[in-house]
Amino acid sequence: MKKTRKIIFLVFMALTIIAMFLPVATFNDNSSASMAADIEKQQGKVDSAATQLQRWIDGGKKSEADIQKQRDKVQKEQDKLDELIAQQAAASSESGSGLSYSLLPGKLPAELEIDMQVVNQYKTYQWNFDAYYICIWAALGCIVVAAGLVLLAGDALISKLYTFSAFLHLIGIGLICYVILRLAAFPIKLPYGNATIHTVTAAMLIFCPIVAFATHITGVQNSKRSMIYVFCSFLSLLAIVPFWIMIVNATRSSQAIQQGVSLIPGSYLKYNWNVLATKNFNVAVGFKNSAIIAFASTILSVYFSAMTAYGFKVYDFKGNKFLYAVVLAIIMIPGQVTGTGFFMFMYQLGLVDNRLALIIPSIASASTVFFFRQYLEANLQISLVEAARIDGCGEFRTFNSIILPIMVPAMATMGIMAMIGSWNNYLTPLMLFTKPDLKTLPMMVQELRGDIYRTEYGSIYLGLTMTALPLIIVYFAFSKYIIAGVALGGVKE
Repeated sequence: MKKTRKIIFLVFMALTIIAMFLPVATFNDNSSASMAADIEKQQGKVDSAATQLQRWIDGGKKSEADIQKQRDKVQKEQDKLDELIAQQAAASSESGSGLSYSLLPGKLPAELEIDMQVVNQYKTYQWNFDAYYICIWAALGCIVVAAGLVLLAGDALISKLYTFSAFLHLIGIGLICYVILRLAAFPIKLPYGNATIHTVTAAMLIFCPIVAFATHITGVQNSKRSMIYVFCSFLSLLAIVPFWIMIVNATRSSQAIQQGVSLIPGSYLKYNWNVLATKNFNVAVGFKNSAIIAFASTILSVYFSAMTAYGFKVYDFKGNKFLYAVVLAIIMIPGQVTGTGFFMFMYQLGLVDNRLALIIPSIASASTVFFFRQYLEANLQISLVEAARIDGCGEFRTFNSIILPIMVPAMATMGIMAMIGSWNNYLTPLMLFTKPDLKTLPMMVQELRGDIYRTEYGSIYLGLTMTALPLIIVYFAFSKYIIAGVALGGVKE
């Protein structure tokens, strides 16, 4: 790392450490709020006594002595109320003071108490602060060690110490963000309020280490490469976790699912499967219907859309641009708008309760045509088509033998998209299919929520897992073609 960058790095790291000793939050004295319940209760007594007095006056059945006695009671309760209000006003004027708190070197003020009512209600707060203090000292240790490793690396341009420093630095940033967010979330019991975070100190604690981190990784090549790997791994983890949670929930009970998220599989897979069996969830029938519709519609959509895009690209006929503009305009029309008309059209053709109603219309896929047209614009040389014509090759043979191999990456990409869209389609089959033996997997999964007495979330997740599993297999089978398409589009001749 260059000397200038190292100085900037160390300065911001020092500012981070200094900020940990500055007041980061204040727990304001909120005594006036603690009196609000007493004032409300006393106000109720005053209103009750005044109502009783008015009832006696209007009734005319009570003696003047009783009425006077009730007036004295009302006045007495009102005096107590005025006294409480005065005490609240005095406490409010003195509530500017509070307990100041810094991350280091000490613990939270001893006067603070956790509001256990909030803890028991939401069950999300940890009232034991030991883990919180450990995170604070761990953050300090990561920051100090990260700065020390950079110093130990000296003037070397490439060193493993830089990489270790970057990892520790990143962990330190994460811990600092965690402790600040956790500090603001602690439910504090009256008379003190929840933590009021100081903006300046919090900004120093967050942005100073981030600036130092950016200075580090942009100036050292191996650290930069390592952080790119970390970032890509993090994004991959974010993409995988929802699928993993879905699979795990398929093995858990409904009660466990409602209690919270878990990454560890349970032991209720067989039970959830038996629940599916009792609810007439026929996996074989649903899979067969979904597979026939999805694969057939995908093949038709990809092939004929590729042919249409080829025609727009190669043939310079009159009205070419106008028809292509019509295709683009069709993309703008939501499918829900044409749903009723589509159903009536299929009904008039006698295709209700027929899989062909979902397969044949997929030939006209405007978005797929647009994607293929743009792909051919970037990757097809008209000279290839002209050479094939000179050699006596027919138009269909030219398309099937020369154009389709060029479009394989694009076809694989749109094939996966079309497959996912058709497989997950729920609304259109719901409109067209009424026979039980034509139901697709999404329709069967939706029917699992029809029990008015109890919802078996475990069986629902099991149904969702079986619905998504074929899509995952298809993606991994064709992912290499997507990567090939990206690589082909990124290479210039």
